[in-house]
Amino acid sequence: MNRLFLILILTFSFQSLTKADDIRNFEIEGMSIGDSLLDFFTKDQINNSKSNFYKDNKYTQVEFNEISFFNDYFGVDINYLTEDKEYIIQSISGIIDYREKKMSLCKKELDIIFKELNGMFKSWNKKEIDKIKHIADKSGKSFTTSGNYSSDQGFIVVSCHDYSKETGWMDHLGVNIKTINFNTWLSSAF
Repeated sequence: MNRLFLILILTFSFQSLTKADDIRNFEIEGMSIGDSLLDFFTKDQINNSKSNFYKDNKYTQVEFNEISFFNDYFGVDINYLTEDKEYIIQSISGIIDYREKKMSLCKKELDIIFKELNGMFKSWNKKEIDKIKHIADKSGKSFTTSGNYSSDQGFIVVSCHDYSKETGWMDHLGVNIKTINFNTWLSSAF
C-alpha cells in the first residue's frame, strides 16, 4: 500500500512537468530553477543549512530536510551561485530516504519514474539508466544508478545512490533538475 501511495504521489508531482517545455516550470516541492531561495526560506535558514561538498566555492549547496511544506520528499538539496545575493536556484533535488529500505526497491521506483518521464520529455535527449561508481566516494565502494533527460535548458536526472557504510551518507532516490552551467561545473567539483 505504501509503495502504491509513493508511486501516485510521484506521478502526480510530475504532472506539472508536462505543462511547458521551459525548465523553470519544472517544480520540486513548489521550487524550481530560476526561483529565489528567499521566496521559501530566510537568510538564517539558508546559512544554517549549508553543506560543504565541493573543492571550490563557486556554488553553495543547502540541504533542507523534513520541512513542513514538503509533501513528496524527505528532503531537498539546492545549489546556488555563492556570490549571488538573490540566491537563485541553479539545481534542485528531491530526496526520498532509502536507509531503511532495500536498494532493489529504489531501483524499481527509479524505473517507474524514468518511464513516466519518458512520456513527458519526448523531445529531450535520453540517457538510459546505468550503474556507475559514485564520483564523491574515492574508495570506489559507493554506486549511483541513474538515467537522465537533457535539452539546451538543462538536465533532469533520476537516480538511486547506494553509499558504502564507511561514508555515513544516506542511501536515497533523487529527482534532480539542474542547469547546464551547474552540471558542467559539477563534473569538476569533487
